[in-house]
Amino acid sequence: MRWHAPSPLERTLAAADSGNGISAVLDWSSFLFINTDLTVTLHRHPEGEWVCLDATTLPQPHGIGLAESALYDEKGPLGRSTQTLYIAPRA
Repeated sequence: MRWHAPSPLERTLAAADSGNGISAVLDWSSFLFINTDLTVTLHRHPEGEWVCLDATTLPQPHGIGLAESALYDEKGPLGRSTQTLYIAPRA
């Protein structure tokens, strides 16, 4: 298998899957929060080598939450991603 540099789309999708981790608002040692899905909506093709996330996590007391990220690249706004979260106290 030959290695290749990730494409702008591959970089964007990898970054989009990080929103939950970078915007955590609960203590990692006290709670687990697992993203059960990932939805990425782009309004244009990504360009360049870097991707910016502006992420927010919205936990709810009933064990479900949402991580939402605005996605940007070198040209500006690119799209959004959402992750549904399962939230529970650690044993």
